[in-house]
Amino acid sequence: MIRTLFPTGEIFAVSDDGELGREASRCGLVFVALDQVTQVPDGANVIVLLRRNLVTVQIRKAFRRHRALVVPIASFDTGSLPALYTLQMLLRTDYAEAARRSRDWAAQLAGNRDPLVFRSREDAGDEPRTHLTCTLADRLTADAWLTPEIQPGQWVSVGAYCEISLTAPSAANWTGAFTLDGTVVASGALVARDPRYDDAGDARIKRAADLREELVGHSRIIIRLAGGKAIAITADGTDYTGAVRDVTNPDYDLHALELGIGTNLALRPHVDWRLNSQLNEGAGPVHIGFGEGATGAHMDFIVADAEHSFEPTAA
Repeated sequence: MIRTLFPTGEIFAVSDDGELGREASRCGLVFVALDQVTQVPDGANVIVLLRRNLVTVQIRKAFRRHRALVVPIASFDTGSLPALYTLQMLLRTDYAEAARRSRDWAAQLAGNRDPLVFRSREDAGDEPRTHLTCTLADRLTADAWLTPEIQPGQWVSVGAYCEISLTAPSAANWTGAFTLDGTVVASGALVARDPRYDDAGDARIKRAADLREELVGHSRIIIRLAGGKAIAITADGTDYTGAVRDVTNPDYDLHALELGIGTNLALRPHVDWRLNSQLNEGAGPVHIGFGEGATGAHMDFIVADAEHSFEPTAA
């Protein structure tokens, strides 16, 4: 699948971690340590696997002449299991299909301002089901990578292939991109750290990692939203609303800052929702993000299976 991104030539795995690099080598990639990146020729195909370092300006500059796909593992979980899992999911990803889905979604979002509704595919009986209504802004900005092949000089995050991300334009304009109402039944949860985190954010992110472990121990996480804000987050009868508000920064008061539309759905049979891996977030059809990862954790809650439709508002 990775040949979709790099049709010809060797593919280098440049990593700051020997274990990850050796596994990449066993998968057919050419491992080069991050501190030896000058040995990689200009214009080469490079997968940048960062397990020990967050993305910095200096690291990015080191790849300005390469075709670079960056995988910021350190922003999520540096443990051996999630790191190696992320590599395997990276190599399983169908990039041509993900880019096709992104182009299709871009066309739908550009040509339709009816509310976007996500619903559970299967009847859950008396259990809560996903039924989320997304009211989209008239002028919408979406972040995604729409073409499969990476060109020389391009630095592309793997997340841009796996989702279309709609985000609030600023902390002063919560609903400038979308307003969410309804219920989400999530199978997975992620915690991410922005490289610009501050001391207070660091403490919250560490607490969020423990909270995530507790949340994913449950089979279903129920989130109820009104006016773009989570008003209840529960799992197996336990109320986690206050805990999630705390670790994502109480100043945001659980306003959703991201609506993510997954485009990497072909991964679903292989996904372990318990792991804190970036490759999981695009494997579900929709996820909702709280917090920005700097002053507090960025937490994504991922719906594993749902269908969608654009539905006109009743007159």
